[in-house]
Amino acid sequence: MTTESPPQQSLDLALAALTRLIKLIKAVRFYPPEHPTLKLVGDETLEAFRPLLQNGNLAVTVRKDGILHQGETIGRSHGGIRSLAHFLFARRIQQLLFLPELTVRDLMVFSRNVVRKTSDIQQQGGLQEALLAEQATGIWINEIDLSVIRDVKQRLQQREEALSAGSEETSESENKSDNPMLHQEGIATEACQETAFDKHLLDQLSLEQVLVQLPREASENRFRQLLGVLPDLVRRQLVNKDLTLVLQTYRTLAGLHGNRRINQSRRSEIIKCLDLLTRPDIIAFLIEALCNRTSAKNLRLQTMQTLIFLRYRTILPLIERLTEENDPLARKFLSTALVEIGTPAVPDLLRIMTDERWYVIRNIVAILGQIGSQHAVPYLKPLLWHKDLRIARESVRALARIGGAQALEALLQLIDSGQQDLYPQAIIALGIMRDPMAVSKLVGIMTCRDPFRKKTEMKIAAIKALGRIGCIDAAPDLERMAKRRFFWSDRRRAALRIQAIAALGQIRAPASRPVLETISQERDQRIAQCAARTLKLWPDR
Repeated sequence: MTTESPPQQSLDLALAALTRLIKLIKAVRFYPPEHPTLKLVGDETLEAFRPLLQNGNLAVTVRKDGILHQGETIGRSHGGIRSLAHFLFARRIQQLLFLPELTVRDLMVFSRNVVRKTSDIQQQGGLQEALLAEQATGIWINEIDLSVIRDVKQRLQQREEALSAGSEETSESENKSDNPMLHQEGIATEACQETAFDKHLLDQLSLEQVLVQLPREASENRFRQLLGVLPDLVRRQLVNKDLTLVLQTYRTLAGLHGNRRINQSRRSEIIKCLDLLTRPDIIAFLIEALCNRTSAKNLRLQTMQTLIFLRYRTILPLIERLTEENDPLARKFLSTALVEIGTPAVPDLLRIMTDERWYVIRNIVAILGQIGSQHAVPYLKPLLWHKDLRIARESVRALARIGGAQALEALLQLIDSGQQDLYPQAIIALGIMRDPMAVSKLVGIMTCRDPFRKKTEMKIAAIKALGRIGCIDAAPDLERMAKRRFFWSDRRRAALRIQAIAALGQIRAPASRPVLETISQERDQRIAQCAARTLKLWPDR
């Protein structure tokens, strides 16, 4: 079922009707109930509504700054309508439904109650309860469920009949209900009227009204019909660029799908609706909103959460946008969304690895590293020797984040290759991985011969990595480095000893404590103070 925008004539009629309603509300405030002018204004107001109710009901949505009919604003530049919207919104009116049986009395009762103090209205249970107390059933507030409306009206009618009907009328009514033919005809007529009424209501519902009604809908058929109109209503918001309502649609569907009380039939219908709501134009709209620098922070966060929720439907569009995006901030948001989607995005990310643009490969490698999937390791290993150093460095970082035996083996091979540009970063990566299998390699780097002291920075990196790994097997070699005294000392040799003392403080092997206590008594104040500070942080025996 499709929903079309109302013609201008319908909007003009709605504007005229609401303008008359404003006049009636003012008249109710000024004139006493039996004044002829008040009756005249009431008659004129009903006449203004009649053209809109000839083919069914009239549903309008109330916002703080305007009143909508089928998604279009009524009297956009009309100050009186804006004031009415603000007035109704302040009284917690979000939807108004005018039924074809609307009467002057209904309009009078509504106008008289809507101008009451909000505290008095709340004491009575709200405006709708106030209307029902006076049996005004031609206007409904914040209620679009026809089954609820029908049941309430039926109860009111039964109560009235019970009070006024005589025994003879009651007997006649019972005789009619005992007649099977009359009973079946009544059911058929009611069902036919309900179907026609439902269809007309669905054609007039706004997206806001559908989203309000979906969680409350009791009828399986109407629930399916409400879902059926969602895709067209959402596409209309793409033209209006109303991101808030689009996001609200997905939140509503996600909440319904995650509700354990929802039956399997409704879940299946929700999934079908989501498939229709993930067509390229809608996904492109969401991604554009995510990348837009002017988007509000909360809307961008909600947009990202929506794209993550849709998962498989959004992976490829996100990757395609990432490969073409020039704005660094937008690339950050796109990358974050793919990282949050996680493992499901890995196969499609790996397929982009053949791209010839270095920055595309670097971005994909960074995302794979943050996702942390072992499946990506075989594809990242060859990139350690990539001709573009930027890609190779990002591959080292990615493998360090992913970890595991394959990643460790690849980094150890890189260290053995002696590639100077990546050597220090590879050593740091071993520390980040915290794999004890790397200890022997790092100890070898720390203790290698260096007569000209050209490898000091590399050795310091290895010592830091050992401390970060925290393996007790490295403690003896670190103790020897910490105790080592040179015939003459300089800044580089002192730096090695200080770093070894700090690493022992991280490992905290029991045998290392006496070593540090001895070092804390040395004449070299820098070394002694470092050992003393480390001992202060040592846990008590």
